[in-house]
Amino acid sequence: MLTERELAGRLQHFIVARLAPEGLGAGVTADTLLFEERVLDSLRILELIAFLESELGRRIPDEHVVLANFRSIGTMARVFSAGGKAATARPRRKPAAPVFPRSSGARQYHPSAPAEMVGRGEIEVVARGGIRLRHSALELARYFDDTVRAWALEYGAVEAEYPEAIEMETLRRAGFLAAFPQKLVKGADADSAMSPAVCYHAYPRYASSAVSEAGSLVTAAGRCFREEQDESNPLERLRAFTMREIIVVGSEAAVERLRDGMIGRVSQWIKALDLDGFIETATDPFFTTEARGRRLMQEARPLKFELRLSVAANRTVAAASFNNHQQHFGRAFEIRTTTGAIASSGCVAFGWERWVLAFIAQHGADEVRWPDIVRGHATVS
Repeated sequence: MLTERELAGRLQHFIVARLAPEGLGAGVTADTLLFEERVLDSLRILELIAFLESELGRRIPDEHVVLANFRSIGTMARVFSAGGKAATARPRRKPAAPVFPRSSGARQYHPSAPAEMVGRGEIEVVARGGIRLRHSALELARYFDDTVRAWALEYGAVEAEYPEAIEMETLRRAGFLAAFPQKLVKGADADSAMSPAVCYHAYPRYASSAVSEAGSLVTAAGRCFREEQDESNPLERLRAFTMREIIVVGSEAAVERLRDGMIGRVSQWIKALDLDGFIETATDPFFTTEARGRRLMQEARPLKFELRLSVAANRTVAAASFNNHQQHFGRAFEIRTTTGAIASSGCVAFGWERWVLAFIAQHGADEVRWPDIVRGHATVS
């Protein structure tokens, strides 16, 4: 068993040589707060855990992979060396309470609304986990998309259009194949797949180039495909669905500016639409499926927030996400800023079929009764 001093020395050498950003390693001491002082990128946590376990010669229990045990080199050496005592993960918090409550009385849900729209032909369930929107349901989705598209253009985003298929090499480089192989929908040949998210198309454009610190923004809508449909609830969990994304590549500040700004706009929009839902931190960054790493990432710094909209009194669906990828895609595609630093990236993503489902579950299938903010955009019979 390593002594505290021996473990501290090995950790410091590894962090300085392998994990710390350029220019920061020289000042790292045993007391440096690794996450607060940005010595460690959250996306390097899995490498740190793997190294520490190799030095200890044992697996660290899942409940000990918490920020309190990894805050500094000194903390890790003290906790994990001979005789050390590790802090334990606290029980998972209860889900966040809704932050967009209905202003007058309890929400009256309309459980028959989706079936009504299916019966009228406005929503059609198609083979292999997809739905087709028509008439007022389609106009509703268009209203949602037009709103977010306009916001993206206000931020200075350039519009793009991407195909439904994507090169396997892009997904491999992005880390999707390693993290979520079970969700891949195969393409027409061995070199392609169906796109699992709009943002994956954007990064190759920036590969091996430099972007402004202020950020380069792109927005696009497109069809996306993942093997995650639920046959018992085909409208809520689809294999094929429509996404609108706003993607930013630049400095960390540019990523945070877009994410925080869009969280604020969406919060106000949900209130104007009179929808019940809430925004909470999520623990499934799409670049890793390692549960221990996800938890520690979120403790160190929340990377993903999720908008959940109610579809029933006790059930919600994820309808949007606000993501900070940090330097994951910057490293993967060799993107830097004009200062020479590895670029950060982020995206804000919306799934329009789920928005339509949540909206009609809360407001009903009769568009005459929909809020005024929407009625001007949907066909009213």
